[in-house]
Amino acid sequence: MFKNKINQTKLLFFGYPSNTTTSYTGGHLWMKKVADHIEKNSHYSVLKIYTHYASDKLPFKIIYSIVNVIKALVGYPHVAILDAWGESNILLWILLRLLKPKTKIFTVFHHHEPRILSCKNFFDSIYNFIVEKAVVSMLKDSDIILTVSQASKLQLNNIYGIGSDKINKIKEKADKKNNKLTKNIKNKITIVGTGIDKNFSFKNKNKEKIKKDIDFLCIGRIEKFHGLEKIWIQIKEQLPNAKLVVIGRITEENMGLLCKMGIDHRGFVSENDKISLYSKSKVFIFPSSMEGFGIAVAEAIYTDIPVIAWKLPVFEEFYLKDNRIKIKLIEFGDYNLFANECVKTLNEYGNTKENDEEKRAIFQFPSWQNVAKNVMTTIDSLNINL
Repeated sequence: MFKNKINQTKLLFFGYPSNTTTSYTGGHLWMKKVADHIEKNSHYSVLKIYTHYASDKLPFKIIYSIVNVIKALVGYPHVAILDAWGESNILLWILLRLLKPKTKIFTVFHHHEPRILSCKNFFDSIYNFIVEKAVVSMLKDSDIILTVSQASKLQLNNIYGIGSDKINKIKEKADKKNNKLTKNIKNKITIVGTGIDKNFSFKNKNKEKIKKDIDFLCIGRIEKFHGLEKIWIQIKEQLPNAKLVVIGRITEENMGLLCKMGIDHRGFVSENDKISLYSKSKVFIFPSSMEGFGIAVAEAIYTDIPVIAWKLPVFEEFYLKDNRIKIKLIEFGDYNLFANECVKTLNEYGNTKENDEEKRAIFQFPSWQNVAKNVMTTIDSLNINL
């Protein structure tokens, strides 16, 4: 429950990962990092509602969702920050509008991800079609949409039809010394960004050289990858002894299929294990078909590992401004070129002089502290009446 303090804005984060969760996907990670930073460094009273379910069975998920929504409503927040993905967020949005109409609703949008593509039958298709329509309604009804990149904002404009001509104007009021973006807060969509941990490193305390025994590393949700299997088959044709390690969310069925192909998929791993894998890897491959930012790509670049990825708008936005950044973007669907670039990059490994500090100075890596400041600036601009 909120800490009761007089004249203090009550801020709800709905979708905060539970304490029992050791690994997070991008959306949960964003919610956790931003909520924690704001709780520690702001004047807001913060309530964090967990939405991690102890069971995958539908009846239990429904019960957990209802309980979480009730907790959120009882808190009577002045501002509710919801995720654009998930039925419980939709339910809370509807009830807030009905029961707490003065609450300002902020929806976090990372990227467009069609639910209907993953449907297994007709009923799944109908259900997900309804959910997608509800998500669009929630986004359009939100007071503010927080997003992570210009590419994500364009998706809101082009796919969802949400733009500055269809929203309520917000008065420009913010401390320009604290945040450059605030001078542009004139519409419903606000780019607040995503961060990476600046202490993310794998320095060897004993100053011993770390053995790079992983040829290729890939991190992410398997359902977002496009052509990973085809790319790997072509890599193996040229490099029969190549090693690929993948981590992230995956079903047992898909893990078994990848294992048969010689892919070492380890599922979710701890943060320390992830850092260790980065330290042992030569090339980072990322055949994701949809990204709003791509934290794993930013981490790989930060740790000076060359990256091969599909040519997505967000990667063009961030990484093509300087050709010294070690990333190769491949036209979407060209599996042969993707595989060839992977092989070429691996063969070139070790031929160039590494300079971590010089490489890191090329791209200004975002911090979670700055993202949290961006969110707070956006909240303050609303002039909420307590």
